[in-house]
Amino acid sequence: MKTYPKVLGIQMAATACLYNLTKFGLSSMIHTSMLKQIVDYTLVAMENFPKQQQLQKNTLLTLCSDRMLVDVSFDRYHCAELVMNSLMAFDDPAMNRMSVAICSILAARISTVETSNLGEKSAYMIRLLDIVKSKADHGEIDIMMKFTLSALWNLTDESPRTCSVFLESGGMELFLDVLRKFPGESAVETKVLGLMNNIAEVNYLREQLMHEDFISVLKELLHSEHIDVSYFAAGIIAHLASEGENFWNCNCISWNDVILELGSTIACWSVPETEMVAYRSFNPFYPLFSCSNAYQVQLWAAWAIYHVCLKNSKRYCKMIIEDGGAQILKNLLRDPELHPSVADICKEILRIVKEECPNMINTSL
Repeated sequence: MKTYPKVLGIQMAATACLYNLTKFGLSSMIHTSMLKQIVDYTLVAMENFPKQQQLQKNTLLTLCSDRMLVDVSFDRYHCAELVMNSLMAFDDPAMNRMSVAICSILAARISTVETSNLGEKSAYMIRLLDIVKSKADHGEIDIMMKFTLSALWNLTDESPRTCSVFLESGGMELFLDVLRKFPGESAVETKVLGLMNNIAEVNYLREQLMHEDFISVLKELLHSEHIDVSYFAAGIIAHLASEGENFWNCNCISWNDVILELGSTIACWSVPETEMVAYRSFNPFYPLFSCSNAYQVQLWAAWAIYHVCLKNSKRYCKMIIEDGGAQILKNLLRDPELHPSVADICKEILRIVKEECPNMINTSL
């Protein structure tokens, strides 16, 4: 493959061989340095023969494994781009399923700058939304639907530009339709609301979420029996409510009533057994602690940080210190008017951080 990168016959046969040599768990027996070469030459083949369907299918088959995508070091952004180009070029169900699966994994492992560069390409966004629309129109919730929703969720994570492209491409209307068509389907609701949370984190986009129909659906999902659905619905409400009463212009529920419902809902939550979500940073949450006129908004932000720190302290405690979150929480606790429920959770977060990173923080209050 290295010697004859432009010879189709060799590349076609070689990509098929690579897949057969690495499938069915055999990749676990191959050193990552060799797997890196496999991925690198596979990407060269993808780039050199973008219109060769069988070759593209061979490369997707090789790449579509957790071992390749997670354990091996390679240019994940370039790979995501090539895979998205393949998704644009062919309408083969098996290939499309692999493409969105690969993209959903890679989008969570590239930088926010790279996700923005990938997600702001409207053609990519429209293609992904078309897949969701087709599945919704046929009432199908399959692995393709779930992978596509995950890819969109990861592409919009801390990427305001991608969030804007999503809205400009009709994503808001489509996702509202998805929520209506699949009530009670928590796997779908979680991914849809997770993406809408990403949009709600962008203050200049919040006004576009203030639609009567959407707020009505959010109000219902806030009380979902599935904590992950309730959690993400609460997150969107918290971000929107943080703008204040004058911003809130929905007739279905007043600002005062929505923050009361938010607070009573959070008070009923038990910490889930597993991590519900992975965060790149807590920066979108820190502005919520400034919402002193609605402690319920502060409560959601504190609970959001607490639950992931409790489940994965090694990852998140260092993050809190490095992005200044520990100092923000300490300053918040000095406020004599801070609501006791918020104070309790903030103290717990700092306790966990001190236990995990005793040499990095002084949490004396």
